[in-house]
Amino acid sequence: MVQLSAALVIILATGTTALAAKADGRLTVSFLNVGPANQQPQGEAVLIQTPDKKIALIDGGMDATSLAQELDSRLPSWQRSIDVVISTTQKSDHLAGLQDVITRFQVGEVVDAGMLHPSAGYALWRRTILERNLRYVQVRQGASIAVGGQVALQVFWPRSPLHKGSNEEEDNGLVVRLITPGLRLLFLGATAMSKYALNGLLAEITPDYLQAEIVQIVADVDKALPTELNTVLQTVKPSLIVITPAALSAKLRKNGATTVINSPSRALTSGATWQIEQTAQVGTIELNCSNQQWGMNV
Repeated sequence: MVQLSAALVIILATGTTALAAKADGRLTVSFLNVGPANQQPQGEAVLIQTPDKKIALIDGGMDATSLAQELDSRLPSWQRSIDVVISTTQKSDHLAGLQDVITRFQVGEVVDAGMLHPSAGYALWRRTILERNLRYVQVRQGASIAVGGQVALQVFWPRSPLHKGSNEEEDNGLVVRLITPGLRLLFLGATAMSKYALNGLLAEITPDYLQAEIVQIVADVDKALPTELNTVLQTVKPSLIVITPAALSAKLRKNGATTVINSPSRALTSGATWQIEQTAQVGTIELNCSNQQWGMNV
């Protein structure tokens, strides 16, 4: 009886602590540090927890195990549901972890932008959604995704119809802006590497509407950031840029490459006033917003 009582106290204390973290009216956005075991962090996964206890997951990285560990450390043990799951691109380092999530969690809604020429991974994704009878929504520019009563995700890209080209995964990637009192956060994701999409954002989104305090991008260590990204950032005027790493190629992994972007301030406009943080360098980055003010923990 004593052992059982002690166990119940531990379980209740753990659940109470998890609840208390979200009961103070805070929005928490966590850029999760995910990647295969014994490898550099790779892929994008963003967990959103709203003041009214709604949960959204944007992308899932390329490794289900590390994603599960990150989610378990931030969600109470009894939390087996996610309100909104969003796939911004069908690249494997964004989609693989989500494939596991939609089989293990009760998911209220699955959102993506579709794909003109489905890959094997995307075909499996759509089949799993169908087999589990999940609510599925395709979104385009101008749509809005509500996450609880205080948080909305405004869809800035892609336009309709989708673009046909040689790099459709990035050209048609979802770009969304989180908006809540005191914070605007622009998720460029892998689309930050698409000149086509960046030029489209500049041409079709009003500059004032494009602005945000924080911008998140996914960067490849072996690819130069497009010059159009600088133009977008000058329009957005962020105070913080969060960089999450794309997957390393087999050649780069063999050579022991790191996913840390060297001297990103040079590529992202030398002399700019924004702060740059990388999950591959500092680990999971957590943003908290309450009383119309936001702060960062690394």
